[in-house]
Amino acid sequence: MLRRMIAVLVLVGLLVGAVGGVASAREVSVQDDGVAAQLGWGLAAVGLNLGYIPAKLLYAAGGGVVGGLAWIFTAGSNDAANSVWYPSVGGTWVLTPDMVAGNNPVYFNGPSFER
Repeated sequence: MLRRMIAVLVLVGLLVGAVGGVASAREVSVQDDGVAAQLGWGLAAVGLNLGYIPAKLLYAAGGGVVGGLAWIFTAGSNDAANSVWYPSVGGTWVLTPDMVAGNNPVYFNGPSFER
């Protein structure tokens, strides 16, 4: 029942966002759209975050473990560990309505480690 309700809310959010004014290749914020579009992008962001945040969390946790193993197997080399930790733990953790609308970039990976 809960899954169905979440799916309906996401679908409604996407439809309201599409009807309220889909952001094309423009340099404006979701805040400049109407109330219906803001609601749509907000609901779409919430719905997408239900899958995005757990995926990012698993990716970061896996990177934490692999980075720790890299540190152990390289006799404590911080450079080796950081080259795994920076990309896996950095990046975008929460999708915003502007990201969903395509106005701001989403970085699943963080920046690479540079010494």
